[in-house]
Amino acid sequence: MLELLLLVIGCYAAAALLVHLAYRFGGERKKLRKHYVLIADGRQPHLEWYLRSVHSFSSWTGSDIRLTVFDRGMTDESKAIIDRWNRESHSVGMLRTDTGEASGVTDGKSYSSSGDGAVHLLWLLQSRGIVSERDYPVLVDLQNPEDLSKMPF
Repeated sequence: MLELLLLVIGCYAAAALLVHLAYRFGGERKKLRKHYVLIADGRQPHLEWYLRSVHSFSSWTGSDIRLTVFDRGMTDESKAIIDRWNRESHSVGMLRTDTGEASGVTDGKSYSSSGDGAVHLLWLLQSRGIVSERDYPVLVDLQNPEDLSKMPF
């Protein structure tokens, strides 16, 4: 009876070891990581809740998720939330439109998560080095209720 129990435990241990070895030495796979770009403006009172939900989803699934907030006229309170998140080592990037130096965009264009504005915004993020080849960018306009379905909550 004891031998059978040890055999079952040994089989489970061997299977776990093989899975770990296959994962470690299974070749380099290019994994796309999701990069959520939250388009926020001054009317957004729930920014911290969105940041927390994406961060908890990332921790829960063990996936590598990056966050960037595209400032389209955010309030000082929202900027303070992002600064606090960066101090707590939750890396949240921020792209501002209020100064030409920070974003290169002062033409008053409206950026949304669809159409030409989205293409221009993606190009801007890639040219600034914020979104890389490995990233799968997900643009979420926080003022658009349909875009909130792209969030992982």
